[in-house]
Amino acid sequence: MTFSLLAAASFATRTERLVAAARALAGETGSSAFTVAQVSARAGLSLKAFYRCFHGKDELLIALLEDDSRMGVEIIARRLANAPDPLHSYVDELFALASRPDAAGYAAILVREYRRLGEHHRDELQSALEPLTTLLASHLATADPKRDAETMFGVLMNGINDIVLGRVDDIADHAGYLHQFCTRGLESL
Repeated sequence: MTFSLLAAASFATRTERLVAAARALAGETGSSAFTVAQVSARAGLSLKAFYRCFHGKDELLIALLEDDSRMGVEIIARRLANAPDPLHSYVDELFALASRPDAAGYAAILVREYRRLGEHHRDELQSALEPLTTLLASHLATADPKRDAETMFGVLMNGINDIVLGRVDDIADHAGYLHQFCTRGLESL
């Protein structure tokens, strides 16, 4: 292996360790209130190593959302393969993933940081969540499935926010309501 390939592999490993550390801290705290120093320490890396991988905490959070979006899509896509109503199944599965006890930290970060990151890092956030919106768009028969999927995903994020804040007693009922709400909206386009 050449030096540049070794350096790239080392960079990728450090990045993965930092994202895993952020995921673990998010799971423990249920928020993104952890510091860059805490993430670095958890990953067994120096602050200097952190800043070689990320410009700051927002870039780390976007990397975490991107990584978890890819993993979420793998799970959701497998379950949609034979679903009679893929759109309904997508909503149900997204809510099921977000409400799992081991995903509470990620769900809290997703909904709490979604608007803030969208305001300050719109393009990066859209790119990070693109696997989820692309999967959703693939099941929409509308004139502009990409735009419609992004809009619907925003509505679903509000629904997941209700779960994170404890405003919802029956998650399946809430997911069903949002599915019907979005379906009626899509039908009127």
